[in-house]
This record gives sequence, C-alpha cells and structure tokens, in this order.
Amino acid sequence: MSTIKDTVPIAPQVESGFARNKKNIAAVLLLQTVVFAATYYPQKTGIFKFKPADKFCENHNPADGECTRADLFAFQFAAGVMLVYLGIVGFRFWHFQKDKHPKTPEGRIYGFIQEGENVNVAIFCFQAWDFVASSLIPEHSSFIFMAHHFTAAMAAYFSLDNVYIHYYAIFFGGVSEFSSIFLVFCDLEVYFPAHMQEGSFYGMFILANQVIFATAFFAYRVFGWLAVSKTLWTDAKQVLSNGMAENLRPGKNYVLYLFLAVDVTLGSLQLLWSYHLGTDA
Repeated sequence: MSTIKDTVPIAPQVESGFARNKKNIAAVLLLQTVVFAATYYPQKTGIFKFKPADKFCENHNPADGECTRADLFAFQFAAGVMLVYLGIVGFRFWHFQKDKHPKTPEGRIYGFIQEGENVNVAIFCFQAWDFVASSLIPEHSSFIFMAHHFTAAMAAYFSLDNVYIHYYAIFFGGVSEFSSIFLVFCDLEVYFPAHMQEGSFYGMFILANQVIFATAFFAYRVFGWLAVSKTLWTDAKQVLSNGMAENLRPGKNYVLYLFLAVDVTLGSLQLLWSYHLGTDA
C-alpha cells in the first residue's frame, strides 16, 4: 500500500475491478433486459394504454396493429432503473458521506472507493446496454447519442480495470445523473404527451419533473461539472508533475490522459445540451 495518508486506500499494484465484477456486470445487464421486457409487452398488448404522439407513428405499418411504440416506452423504464441507482448513490456519497472523500490528489485519482467501483459497474452496464438498444430505436440512434454511450462505457471500463478516478466517477457518472432521473419522465412526455392521456395527474407529474430536471441539470451538469473538472485537471497536473502517476500506476499514464479527454468531450456535450435546454424552454 502507498504511504500517502488519505481516507481511502491507494494501491500501486491493483487487481482489475472489471474482472472482479464480471458476475455483477452480467446480472445488471440481465436486469435491464428484464425491465425492458416487463414494460414492453404490457404496452405492446394494450395492458398499458399510453398513446404515443402521432409523429412517432409516421412510419408505422397499420398491418402490424395499433401503434404503441412499446420500444420507446420500455426503453425509458430500463434506462430509468439505472439512472435512479446512479443518481441516488452519487448524490448520497457526494453530499452526505464527506468523511469518505479523499483528501489528496493521489487519493482522488488513484484511491479505491467501493461506491466508485459500484458506480462504474452500473455506468458500464447502462451505457453498453443503451448502445445496443439505441441502435435498434431510430429516435435514439443519432451519432451524438451513440458516441456518448460508447465514450461513457469506455471510460467506466478503464476506471474499473485500472482502479482510476473512483472519486471523480462518482460525480461524473453518479451525481450528474441525478438530473437524468427526472429527464426519464420528461422524455416520456415527449413520446407520450400528457394531453393525449386520460386523467390530469400524469400532466402535473410531468410538469414537476420538468422543473426539477432543469434545476438539477444546471446545478450538476453545468456549474457542478465545471467546478469538479477544474479540480480533476489540477489533481492530474500535480500527480503527473511530481512523478506519483508513474509510481502508482506504472505505464498507465495514458489512462489518465484518456479521462481528461473524455472530461472535455462529455463536458462540451453538457454545454451543448444546456444551450438547447435554454433556447427550447
């Protein structure tokens, strides 16, 4: 173990977290598939009666029966399960478990945090599953969405495999997804508009989620993202300049540079989405 004093263990020789979590990864991928199937078939067969917006049925073949867009419906719930987990774990650690936060640059970049490993497992499964599922749903298969899924899954894999940036993974992959919990329902309203559903509760529920999503998005994905990114870059500069990067992860400096590139790429996406959110409001 490293002699650096911190609140988290920092080991120069690490076991692959990806290999250690193979069974967990398989279980989470299966869970997402089960949730998708459990919501797809009730919507498809008419047990659930959510009516999709007309524009999402333009390419529907009448011979296939009523347009239900069960794929869009089920996708929201399969994604929602993962987002709830990531958002809650991240929010809880970031705001209510500060005693577990690393105190040094080495701890924040190389320290082992169990919550960080758990978040990385969830991120990898969520983004990998989404990448495959999105490729089959036209509304989700744009280049930006697919590139986002691939990039996030890749970052989670390297973080797991090398025990890197657990602390930052909790924010970027956990806390930032807190806003996405509410986005799930906002997107559901896009595909299944409130004015087309029976009853008024659905519309009021969606409105509340829209307000919370916008607030949380700017708090975590814009201002929070910029602040935490600044700390990440400061920490990275220090461990690279003082030689600790090579001491703690020999021959793995490229992984740190990869994370910095991912931070810039995904951070730019947050700013792009915030612009659209502001102009579309």
